[in-house]
This record gives sequence, structure tokens and C-alpha cells, in this order.
Amino acid sequence: MTNQQGGSQQPAGIRDVARKAAVSVASVSFALNGQPGVAEDTRRRILAAAAELGYRANPQAQALRRGRTTTYGLVIRNFSNPFFLEVLTGAERAADEAGATLLLLDSHYSTERERMHVREMAAQRLAGLAIAPVGNGESVLLWQQLRPGTPVVALNASMDGIAGVSRVYPDNAVGVELAMRRIAELGHSSAAFLSAPRGMAADTDRLRYFRRHARELDIRPQVMRSPLTIKDVRKAAGTLLARPDAPTAIITNSDYTALGIYKTAHDLSLRIGPDVSVVGHDDLPTSELLDPPLATIRTDGQEMGRALMARLLDWDPPTDYVAPVQLVERASLQSPDLVRSSSVRAAQCDNSVTSLDTPRAHV
Repeated sequence: MTNQQGGSQQPAGIRDVARKAAVSVASVSFALNGQPGVAEDTRRRILAAAAELGYRANPQAQALRRGRTTTYGLVIRNFSNPFFLEVLTGAERAADEAGATLLLLDSHYSTERERMHVREMAAQRLAGLAIAPVGNGESVLLWQQLRPGTPVVALNASMDGIAGVSRVYPDNAVGVELAMRRIAELGHSSAAFLSAPRGMAADTDRLRYFRRHARELDIRPQVMRSPLTIKDVRKAAGTLLARPDAPTAIITNSDYTALGIYKTAHDLSLRIGPDVSVVGHDDLPTSELLDPPLATIRTDGQEMGRALMARLLDWDPPTDYVAPVQLVERASLQSPDLVRSSSVRAAQCDNSVTSLDTPRAHV
């Protein structure tokens, strides 16, 4: 159809179809949705008019009228982390196979932004929500309040005390144990774990296993809490690695944040591997391209995305998917060169930082 000014073609609406077929709007709606109440010859005339005009129903408008939709929401806390792209790829493929649509939004580590996204998705009556939450589950509870009786899936998060939630996460118990036992075998006596700030649901399980295995293996643990941006990780790592009692190994909560450790070690003239070993999580395609290649806990992000989508589509009862993991050894994980690393650190300034947890505070 052409507008009155002879400009670009506008999509035909249901009223245009009704006028062309000389029927009511209600008859068009009944015919196009396969509902009874329309004579067969009238139905054929309506379908022909719709085809000639190129009419396409608005699925969002249909969803609002019917109170149901095949669109699902996915809220990610940090899309700068390529791991979430792997998850999205798997989820989108599963959604396509099921004839569903996935709407992606990024909270950028903002609880306010996250709650705003949840409210918007609930207002659009999306069929379900998958979320990598920023906080301890407040947004999950908000969704359950606004869209009761619809599925919600938590990605890489602990949802202790919240019922009716499916979870998709890597086998953190096995992953942390593999990393810690190998660190001990290589002769490290101290190790740190890079974690999200307190109040986030991301690393609760991993921290618990990290402390447990540190006690079992007689490794002095340190917890480095930091906002999970490269800039913030570099700042926290700079303070930690300049200390005289700095750990000789660091486990990061993702391959993405491991890059911040690499950059800081370079700034401090520390060698990744001999001076400070680094073990990531996820095994991103780029991790083996780092210098030196990054040792990591491998998990299949795309398969986690497929599992996430499966639990949105078939959610009653809620179920968990625990992704298998394996340790991928690369050159960033080595025996410590204690003589050289001690001399290098002695030359650094001894800065204090309140974001670091002492091991005694969490035993």
C-alpha cells in the first residue's frame, strides 16, 4: 500500500483486508486464526485478500490479546563476556527449532536496570524468563510475582531459598577441585580466587568449594572480590600481586576476567605461569591464543544455552542442568618460581586494599 504522499509502501493492516474482502474486521480475525463462524467461501476470499495485500499478523499484538506468546526473555549481566555469547548461540538455536523467539537484554551489572528489564518483559507477557542475575535472586522473585505460573531459569547463579526455579550451571564442585588439586600438585602453597562482589549470586558455590579444598590441601586461600570488568579486575589484581604474601596461583571466575590478571602481571613484570599461575573458567575460543595460553575449566556454553531453552519450553516441574567440566592444562599453569617471583614482588609497593578477604575471615 502507498501513503497519501506517494511515499514508501506501508504494511497492510487488518482493516485493509476487511475492506478488500468486504467483510467485518471480526470476520478477518476469525478466518486468519482458523476459528469457526466464517463461511468457507468467505474464508477463502479473506485469505486471498490478505495474500494480495501482503498482510502479516502482528505476533506481539496477538499475544497481548490472547494472553500468551512464544517469546521468551534472557537477561544477561555482562554481555562483554564472550561466554554469554556462547550461551545465547545455543539458546537461539534451540528456540528456532521450537518455533520460539528469544529477546536478549543486558543488565550491565545494575540491579536497577535488571529489575527494569524484568518489569518490561512481564508487561509484554513474555512466556518465560532466563536470567544471569546480578543480585541474590530479587529479580527472580519479581518475575514470579508479575508473571506467576510461567517458567524462570537461573543461569550461573545460586537460588537458595527460592522455589520454582530451574538452574543451569557448570559442575562447580568438580571444576574447582580439579584446579585446586593440580595447583597443589605443582607445588603452590597459596592461591586466590577472583570473585564477584558480595551480594551477587554468581560465585557462591565456587567460593565454598575453593575454601574447602584449600583447607584439605593445606593451601593458604585468599579471596579477591572485584566488579567483573577488566578495569576493576586489573585494579584489584594490582594490589593483590604487589603484596609480599601474594598468591602464586589465581583461579578466576571466567576466562574473560583472566585477561585482567594477565594485563596486571605484565604491568608488574610478573610472568604468567612461573611467577603467577592463572586458571580460568569457560574455555573460550580465544583462551588458547593468549600469551601464554590460558589453562581453564572447560564447559560447553552452547549446550548450556540449549539446556536453558529446554527448561523454558518444558518447565513443569523445574529441573537443573549441571554442565560437565574438565581441566584444560596450558602454559599459564606451572610450578611456581619462588625465588624470582619473591624478588620481583619485593620491588613492588606494598599497598593495602579493603576488597581483599583474609583467609581467616571465611574459614
